[in-house]
Formats: sequence, structure tokens, C-alpha cells
Amino acid sequence: MRHDRRPYLVKKLLFTLAEARAKHFLHPQFDELGEGCWFVNPRCFDINGSDIRLGKYVHLMGTPDQVVHMTAWTDGARSGSISIGDYTVVLPGVRIGSASNVTIGRNCLLASKSYITDADWHDLYDRNSAPGASERVLLEDNVWLGDSSIVCKGVTIGENSIVGAGAVVTHDVPANSVAAGNPARVVKELDPERSFGRREDLFNGEVPYNDLLDYYERDLLGPNTVRQWLMSKLAPSRRH
Repeated sequence: MRHDRRPYLVKKLLFTLAEARAKHFLHPQFDELGEGCWFVNPRCFDINGSDIRLGKYVHLMGTPDQVVHMTAWTDGARSGSISIGDYTVVLPGVRIGSASNVTIGRNCLLASKSYITDADWHDLYDRNSAPGASERVLLEDNVWLGDSSIVCKGVTIGENSIVGAGAVVTHDVPANSVAAGNPARVVKELDPERSFGRREDLFNGEVPYNDLLDYYERDLLGPNTVRQWLMSKLAPSRRH
């Protein structure tokens, strides 16, 4: 699709229907769900297990080819748990698996196809034994995981740190640093004296975030007509 040709009111209707679907099918899957949580494409989520919790204004997006998976393992002997802090963004294809505990702080960004696991999922010697060794994973506030990065069991990633695309994190990453590679190592240190823009800033300004988003949608989609939208679906062209 070259352009979003949906009229503003059509997009609002589709958004309302998606919210209703998320409320009916997804919300009951979480032990806690903060205000303002938003699931984009609610059909594209796979939530398994209990003790999965989301803070307020967590925004999550799935797509048909990149479903978001969250699994908290339980087998009677042990149980996993997943906690995602306020204002965090979860993008398509993210996978989070827990057999003990995965804690993600506030204002984090989990890029597409990033993977967080607190377990090996099989014993090193007895491959029939699951979930294998497990140890808590902690992402402190304002952490950014790059595309297709992997965070392994027992890892703590410090506040404000960035994990590069495709990196495999097997050891702790200190605060205010950039880690990259396989296995990941620190390649750059960030200046802790500089201010960091955080996603919660969007929600605490003079104009509420939802109003800003609505103004943007009205401005972007306002000129669209139903005829243009239908033509873009039935007979797409450079004009439509």
C-alpha cells in the first residue's frame, strides 16, 4: 500500500473494533493490565501461561508474519513469570519465554524479532528434560533491544543501555552502554550526564498522547474519501 487511503472515521471504526477484540480475547490472559495498554492487530498475539503482567501504556504490535509470543512455563515444580513496565513498546515478532522470571523495566523498546529467555529449555545432557537451567533476566529502565537480538538467562541489562541488532547477550551489560556482537560486548559508553528522552515524556506533556495521535490521524487522513479508499483496494494504482 503506497498510502493509507482510509478515511479518518473508517480508521477510527476499525481501531474501535480491534480494541473490542483485544479486550475480549487478550485482556483476560494477563494477571495485571495497566491503563492505556494498546494491542495493534490483536489477532497476532500468542499468550501462554499465568503470571504475565503489563504496566500502564504498554504498546504492543503484532503482524500476521511476526506474531508476538509470551510464554510463562509451569510444570508444578516451577513457574515462570513475565513483567513489563510502564510505557514499554513491544514490536512485531518479539518472543519472551520464562521458566523463572523475566522483568522488563519502564520505557523499554523491544525491536522486531528480539528474544528474551530465562531458561535453556532443555537439560544439557538429558535433552528430554525441560525447561533445563533457568535464571532471572532483568532489563532495567529505558533499555533498547535491537532487531533480532537475543538476551539469555541470568542477564541484567543496565539502565539506558542499547543492545545492537543481532547481538547475543550472555553476560550482564552495564548501565549507559552499547553492546553488540556474538557474544555481545560493550562497544560504546553513553554519557550519563546527558538527558535521555523517554517514552513517558509523550504522555506527560501539556497535550495528552492520545490527543496528539488523534490530531495527527485527522491531519493525515482528513482529505481521504470512501471512494479513494475503495479504489485503492479494488484497483490500486500510483494515484491510489
